[in-house]
Amino acid sequence: KIAPLQPANCGFIADWSAIFSQKFAGQPLKTITASFQDHTVHGEIMITEKGIEGGPVYALSSELREDINNNGSAVLLLDLKPDLSLEALTERLKKPRAGKSLSNYLKGAVNLSEVAIGLLMERPDRKTLGEYPPQKLAALIKAYPLQLSAPFAIDRAISTAGGVKFESLDKNLMLLEKPGVFVAGEMLDWEAPTGGYLLQAC
Repeated sequence: KIAPLQPANCGFIADWSAIFSQKFAGQPLKTITASFQDHTVHGEIMITEKGIEGGPVYALSSELREDINNNGSAVLLLDLKPDLSLEALTERLKKPRAGKSLSNYLKGAVNLSEVAIGLLMERPDRKTLGEYPPQKLAALIKAYPLQLSAPFAIDRAISTAGGVKFESLDKNLMLLEKPGVFVAGEMLDWEAPTGGYLLQAC
């Protein structure tokens, strides 16, 4: 019995605008935290032409993929300023804009990166972001909801989920229906935590 193969430790598709994709593909979103359900991972995310990749994304990929399988999409929450509390960020955003554009204001007031500002400008309500009260804008920066529609294809994934089910094996990983034939590693319906563990697992 075989469970269908699926991408694991993989990136995900996000519906970027053409402008965002052209400007930021290949650039990192540094020093963020990514959260999904009860798990939070710190690190750096790479923006790609079609979506996102990187350590925090790979660490959450199995849960994200299953949520997409069950619901058609998944929402990853990004804290774009994890070094500042919501309260501290709110205080900084109380500084008057003094005629600055929202982008320049966010760079100066909270040292938000261009990529992070670009993410904010991807929102449907981007034209009214400048009218947000400080606490609402701070809350968005601390929990930016990024909708993901699908994992990247298997040929781009680091590893796979799915494979020969354990119920088809004995305790020594021998196939019950083919005595003398053994399977291990990614042939099994087993998902490695990250690509680096695959050899040890085999």
